[in-house]
Amino acid sequence: MNTSKFRRWLRFGANIGVVTGLFLLLVEMDQNNDLARAQIHQIRADSWGDFKLELADSEYLLAAWIKFQEAGGTRNPDALDALNKIDRARVVQFLLHRYNDYDNLFYQYQQGYLDEEYYEYRIVPSIRVLAAAWKNIGVYDVARPSFIDEIDRITSETQ
Repeated sequence: MNTSKFRRWLRFGANIGVVTGLFLLLVEMDQNNDLARAQIHQIRADSWGDFKLELADSEYLLAAWIKFQEAGGTRNPDALDALNKIDRARVVQFLLHRYNDYDNLFYQYQQGYLDEEYYEYRIVPSIRVLAAAWKNIGVYDVARPSFIDEIDRITSETQ
């Protein structure tokens, strides 16, 4: 076998190796992408659980939230007026926290990091419940326009 023929076969083998390597790299990247999405979902679930436990264990916020709910909660625009100054501040800070969290979740949804089912069945119902309270405390004045549009879309579906 002459040297020229040997070099061609060697290049051909090297090219096959490169293509195989690229294919394996793509498979690995896809697996890493799936793993990252699973980890993000787990972190989100853990965060939600920790949030609920923290609320349940909160001596002050839970009491203020119960008073707020007894006054009509998010469905009653005057419910905050039924609270004393400190409880009102606690509930408003809680609502601001929830607003920021759901704005972030909507942003993740816009970027494709949240799947449709999770968004529609876990996020949308919560936004629907909290929207009136958010409007009442004035977050619409400082909100991202795209998130306000989404809140309006969600709340118009229920009317």
